[in-house]
Amino acid sequence: MSDTSASILAFDGVKFAYDRSLPEVIHGVSFDLAPGSFTVIVGASGSGKSTILRLAIGLDTPTKGTIALHERTRMIFQSGALLPWASVLDNVLIGFTGLSLAPAEQKKRALARLEELGIAHLANAYPRALSGGQRQRVGIARALVSEPKLLLLDEPFSALDTDTSERLAEELLSIRAKQDMTMFMVSHSIEDAVILADSVFVFKDGVITHTVPISLPHPRRRDDPLVVKLVRQIKALLPGE
Repeated sequence: MSDTSASILAFDGVKFAYDRSLPEVIHGVSFDLAPGSFTVIVGASGSGKSTILRLAIGLDTPTKGTIALHERTRMIFQSGALLPWASVLDNVLIGFTGLSLAPAEQKKRALARLEELGIAHLANAYPRALSGGQRQRVGIARALVSEPKLLLLDEPFSALDTDTSERLAEELLSIRAKQDMTMFMVSHSIEDAVILADSVFVFKDGVITHTVPISLPHPRRRDDPLVVKLVRQIKALLPGE
């Protein structure tokens, strides 16, 4: 494996099974992410690609192998994963857990993130009153308030309509351009991967079988012939596509 001293996230020979009596879902994954990169991992539903993010953030523990990641790491879950009994503002304030920051400064930064994402007027609302896109924006704000160096995203657009997904994707690219951040996303949508990523990992049979670089300039359009060509090439690498 390459030198990971400059890596933000590095997997070295990582294997994982949910139980010793069960087959491994990760068979030996190795990669390292350079600072400032945006990488998307795609694969068939149920293939275990989201497990890679759970391993990275520490929700699961490798059976074998090692993982090194930046200490300032946050994760955006599907559908926001908000606490239903907490207000929007209180949900965002959770993002400061583990940081030494005065409450007044936490609130100031949280409101600034909500303003940036266009939902500051919902600070006192509760998740049940929000649309899917609004809930996901709250999840994004919660992840970003601590100014992480590594942002993990687990299918953040899967529960959203196409228009909302595209708007959120544009907002993520804008946020990335403004601050020094590495992004690593799991997606079921190859189109989203090609629109967003610098490189795409193809995950199949428990391993990363291909790395596809994406060098097209931003913004990228879904109907761009080069985008369409790359989507077709990546689909051909996956079973059933």
